[in-house]
Amino acid sequence: MSGREEDNFELPVQEVSAACEAILFASGEPVSISALSEILNMDASVIRQALDKLISEYTNDPWGGLLIRKVDDSYVMCTKPGMKKVLERLFMPKSKPPLSQASYETLSVIAYNQPVTRTQVEAVRGVSSDSIIARLLDRGWIKEAGTLDAPGRPTLFETTQQFLLEFGIDSVEDLPSMELMSYKTIRDLEDSLEKAAGNDRQITIDNIIEQNRKEKAESETKEAENDAKYD
Repeated sequence: MSGREEDNFELPVQEVSAACEAILFASGEPVSISALSEILNMDASVIRQALDKLISEYTNDPWGGLLIRKVDDSYVMCTKPGMKKVLERLFMPKSKPPLSQASYETLSVIAYNQPVTRTQVEAVRGVSSDSIIARLLDRGWIKEAGTLDAPGRPTLFETTQQFLLEFGIDSVEDLPSMELMSYKTIRDLEDSLEKAAGNDRQITIDNIIEQNRKEKAESETKEAENDAKYD
């Protein structure tokens, strides 16, 4: 039996909010409900209530520059979006250049099809994505998520909690169809994705590849018919 299971740590209910606030501040990264429950030796439902109260207080405080946000089943203390310009000045010497349209295009393919391999991403984009995926990894928006059970064991990629935080999304399940398209960074791809997805507007690799095959087949058929006219 571990030391934590043996201790009899008890925290007064009225101090749960303060304890959660202190933990999130000290952690600097998302902390899961299960971890908070273990640390505080308290039922998760009580902790959720305390965190909901904190979230409301931070959100409605016009004088504060911080928020507490729920990301999947974890919570994190972060800065308010309105502080972006101030923080850019703080980190100006280390600021990263803005991502290109191709980078957002690659990110959207990964976000809507995760986990996905490099080859699958390139099947949609039609060009090599090695350097772009490396930049997205460096940015912290995607991460390696194991390997695919296929020849060569290709690496799988998926989005990160950092991606959710920076795009203001609580969970990938909450990502609306075509959400990234609203940034108008990949508008050249939007029409083909929407056409391939059909009425549900959901991006899927299989649909896109199948649509491309059909279009190619139709084009080859028309060319053959035109050639036959002149034979």
